[in-house]
Amino acid sequence: MERDNMEELIFVCTGNTCRSPMAEGLFRALDGEARTGLHASSAGLFAHEGLPASEYAEQAAQELGADLSGHRARQLTPELARQARYLVCMTAAHYDRLVQAMPWAQEKVFTLAPHDVADPFGGTLETYRACAAQLADDVRTLIGNLEKRV
Repeated sequence: MERDNMEELIFVCTGNTCRSPMAEGLFRALDGEARTGLHASSAGLFAHEGLPASEYAEQAAQELGADLSGHRARQLTPELARQARYLVCMTAAHYDRLVQAMPWAQEKVFTLAPHDVADPFGGTLETYRACAAQLADDVRTLIGNLEKRV
């Protein structure tokens, strides 16, 4: 399946420099695109356009096989949300904010896991490693669940 024809899954967090880029990178590193037929990307509810992934996010993700070197933050816009098949939030608060802002998208919005993925922003490299490890587990589960739908 060509990437241009793939439906998009957008991971959503606050600034699009830590959690959602790590989830996007891990989805790819775990062969999620090939296994689900969905192209992974990410965006933030309050992103500063063009910022790279944080240094520790990039390092922690790289240790798990994900490359974030080309990542640039972007704002989740209604246009991006309309084009996506799924919008995968890192926390219940992201879910609530997104559904409040774009109620028409509610059927495609869900949280990555039953638990919130804590924001590592401002933390140590160990904090980012713990977040990346949790994200890897949650993304593996997501890929398995999406495979069953395909």
